[in-house]
Amino acid sequence: MCLAVVGDHVRWVATGEEAAELAEWLVDATARWRSWADEMAKHLVALGVAPDGRVRSLAKDIPLNWVPDGWLPVDEARRLLADRLRAVAGSANYRRSQASDPDIVRMFDAVCSGLEAQTRAQTT
Repeated sequence: MCLAVVGDHVRWVATGEEAAELAEWLVDATARWRSWADEMAKHLVALGVAPDGRVRSLAKDIPLNWVPDGWLPVDEARRLLADRLRAVAGSANYRRSQASDPDIVRMFDAVCSGLEAQTRAQTT
């Protein structure tokens, strides 16, 4: 969820020739991130674990999601997004390695491959 919030912010403040292209990409990407968070929350609920999407909990992730104040040149925005996508993909890969439920493993497989593809899209 935090990635989606940061993505929306970057979409609003990115500037430069390719800002519109990045904004269009982010509309789709943030929708996907929210969808993945929703799917993961559903799996957690089914397992009897309460998902935590509170703003306070998301704020704990701010050091990893730091975005400078004001306008953001599109190249810097792409770099920040790629760095964050790599971090989230690494965390998801670790969590997938710890999962034993086949449904959870499949969910993490989809999230990990999606995040890795999005990272490649931002670094090429």
